[in-house]
Amino acid sequence: MKTKTAYFLIFLLIAAVIFGAFYFNADKKTQQEKVVLAPKAKDSVKAEKDSVAVFSKFVKDFNSHKAKNLDQYINSKLGMMMYYHDGPYPIISLKSSVENEIDWLDSEIFENITFHQFPNYIGDFKFADTGFFVNENKGAFSLKDFDNSYTSHPDSFFKENSQLETLCNFKATGISKDQKKTFDFYFGLEKNKLTLLALQVETVDDILFANPDNDFIPFQNKNEIENYLKSHRIFIDQQQNASINFDTKEITYYDYPKDNPFIFEYYEIGNIEENSSIIKSAEIIFYADRHEKDSRFITYFSNKGRFLVYPMGVRPPYFYESVKK
Repeated sequence: MKTKTAYFLIFLLIAAVIFGAFYFNADKKTQQEKVVLAPKAKDSVKAEKDSVAVFSKFVKDFNSHKAKNLDQYINSKLGMMMYYHDGPYPIISLKSSVENEIDWLDSEIFENITFHQFPNYIGDFKFADTGFFVNENKGAFSLKDFDNSYTSHPDSFFKENSQLETLCNFKATGISKDQKKTFDFYFGLEKNKLTLLALQVETVDDILFANPDNDFIPFQNKNEIENYLKSHRIFIDQQQNASINFDTKEITYYDYPKDNPFIFEYYEIGNIEENSSIIKSAEIIFYADRHEKDSRFITYFSNKGRFLVYPMGVRPPYFYESVKK
């Protein structure tokens, strides 16, 4: 009996020694991991602070409105891919300088750098949040994401410039301070050196329909639009000195001046479209003759209570606002 008890005590002692050795090694390994991880965390914080400084400088250079301040970020051998719209036409071009880009170079963008996803556009020239939004690219950038339907570059054009895609490791989106434009910047960031690889300039989706100064009108269906037009009969574009008059059934426009207005017999309201989360519009076509569909005047009417005629060639857009009789 004593022998069995002795064996049992010896067994417990051996087990305790093994358990203690295992626990000590595990604890030592944990402490070593903590020691190794701590400097990495500091490095990560430092890297983030450094990248904020790099992007902050870029935004300040952008807001200087000086081409030379942006050209310093463009690799002269690689160039920068530029994507924008010339009116309704999508343009893709390779540039080594932004010197002649006067249309957007005067824009001011928000300077607060934030590493978050890009916010939703609410509509009426307003985003859910504003700033300069930076995100890692992680191989998601392709030149073929740009609309090539108008410029019709061959596949060789994209292959020759494919290095712009492979070097891209950051994408940032800036919002103009009037919140009418967005700028998508595609960057290569290496050891605090920032290279601008591509730039996409876009206007907000409801650019021609939004009007923060006007109240919203009932716009859930065609009957609500019709009821609004029954009590609002005259719409005027002050700048173009043009008008739409439902009482006299006359429209003045570039092709139809006051001494020769477009006379309409009736009009049709099209389907309601959403131009943003809050801005809606519907095509309204005015016909000179009920039996002749080709003689017509096309407009778009928004839930801000105004008519729009799209720009054509050198003609600007026409905005007809409701006026009291």
